Amino acid sequence: MKNTIKLLFFLLLTISFVACSDFTDGINENPNNFTSAPGSMLIGQANMEVVKLFSSQAGRTSSIFTDQLSGIDRQYTSLNTYVTTAGDYDDDWTDLYASGYGQAKLAEQDAVKTGNKVLEGVAQIVQGMLIAEAASLWGNVPFIEAGDYVKYPNPMYDGQKAVLDGAQALFTKGIANVGTATVASLFGAPVYRSNSATWAKVGNSLKARYYLVAKDYPNALAFAKLGISSRTEDLLSNHTSTVGQKNMYFQFLAELRSGMLSGQNSHLYKLVSGTTPRLLATPGDAQRRAIYFTGTEPRTSSGGIFAVDASFPIISFVETKLIEAEAAYRTGGDGLTPFNAVRTELASVYGGSFPASTATGNALLLQILEEKYISLLGQTQVFHDVRRTNNAIGVPIKGVGATKIPQRFLYPQVEINANKNFPGLVDLFEPTPVNK
Repeated sequence: MKNTIKLLFFLLLTISFVACSDFTDGINENPNNFTSAPGSMLIGQANMEVVKLFSSQAGRTSSIFTDQLSGIDRQYTSLNTYVTTAGDYDDDWTDLYASGYGQAKLAEQDAVKTGNKVLEGVAQIVQGMLIAEAASLWGNVPFIEAGDYVKYPNPMYDGQKAVLDGAQALFTKGIANVGTATVASLFGAPVYRSNSATWAKVGNSLKARYYLVAKDYPNALAFAKLGISSRTEDLLSNHTSTVGQKNMYFQFLAELRSGMLSGQNSHLYKLVSGTTPRLLATPGDAQRRAIYFTGTEPRTSSGGIFAVDASFPIISFVETKLIEAEAAYRTGGDGLTPFNAVRTELASVYGGSFPASTATGNALLLQILEEKYISLLGQTQVFHDVRRTNNAIGVPIKGVGATKIPQRFLYPQVEINANKNFPGLVDLFEPTPVNK
């Protein structure tokens, strides 16, 4: 599996040679020394790591742990029952820090030197996104000393809450620096799809996402309202059928590991197929299921959610609006209106009937959480939600003898072996600090 993920990453990385030469021309020939490359090139590498992190192994593992999908063959048969080892997380950790966070940090430093405020802001937003996701998945992680491997070859670990706070500070600075810059026009193309997304709204939606992870519901609500306000502003990965530019789920499902990952017997499949009743009856799930699955297999054919050229959402209107709905409910406000706005949008996307909710109280909260669970197929945010809410929507427990789903990713073997400041092993079922 480790080699598979590396292959997936390098297939994506070839974007830089096939379609993104602007990002790579002139980079020093030593692959470990990017310090002489302009920040405008380095940020392209960091953005590609964002796509890899959210739409590759971390997303697949999260979808198995939360029973959106089932692991039914080879290594995924074990993962489906929560049998996993530290080495399974080597690539995500290494690529996140070295190929993503470290390159974004260098891009920020170069932007400061050259006075490029927009690049500085984009680099800060990307750093915040990567380090916040690391903290969300693993708990306590390196932050203050991370990204400078010459000065800090053995970076100290920082507490999860401190890292999430640090990410919020990066988002705040980044939003102030990017102004009205669009993703397509400045430092986002061609990694992200060209649309109306702005870095500032993306940054505000990310602030809302990670305030939600931290259970800071007032701030999650405030920044969701400042975030992505339509689907045309989604931050989406950009894919084509060209080798090196293909959707990463497609590569795994259709080309590299066919048959390992399925909807077979998964909780999400049962919900959209009607086998398990929805908390809010949704006839449009028939149309949505046809986009998600062919039979019980994730759909990789044209028009499918994991088609070769299908974009993958890094942060979206639907997620932002559902954050607003939950946070509003939890702070005594109107969660129903933003929730029904999502239902209206889903009807537009899938063409079926997504009736408005009239629920109140805890019933409304559970409807919001269930809709997010279904709408964010294959995304790590569902893993965060199920843990944060103590599995309020009742995702089935698949591990033999387990009483809950996994509560974190395991620290990787490369970190155990190489970092002298590694703080020690933590059990898969030990909640991260914000979820205790």
